Amino acid sequence: MTITRITVHTLLAIFLSSCTVTFITGYDQVIDSTLTKMKSDFNLHFIKLGRTIQDSDPANQKFGNFQDYYDHMEVDLITLEGRARNLSAKSAIVKKQIHNLDSVMHSFEALHKASIPDRPGDDRRDIRNGINSAFDAVIKLQEELKSTGKIKSTK
Repeated sequence: MTITRITVHTLLAIFLSSCTVTFITGYDQVIDSTLTKMKSDFNLHFIKLGRTIQDSDPANQKFGNFQDYYDHMEVDLITLEGRARNLSAKSAIVKKQIHNLDSVMHSFEALHKASIPDRPGDDRRDIRNGINSAFDAVIKLQEELKSTGKIKSTK
């Protein structure tokens, strides 16, 4: 009986040691899906806003006409910040990227509030591309963490 008990314990130990659990520090499914949704929402918003920037009626691009988008943006940013706050201390780069995105989005909102002057033929693609770069940085980081569990060094 003792040999059987030892055999069972040995087999159990081998079985348990062969099962590995990999903790992916910084990856969060909610952050990942929220970022993807936010990028899509932003691009749709910017396409609509771009039309008003190219026309000759500055009343069309008034901030109040787009308030619903900014309300949803704020909710998404609060979600991202909340999820990032719950990540471990080893996830500092994820937290920093989300903080940067929050700053970029609020700067864009402030720019819209201050009014973007109309320029027929200029859809301000440079603004859109800059903001998309901020989204892409965090999305790429999340994809890297999801697939490899670590961040590739940029050194």
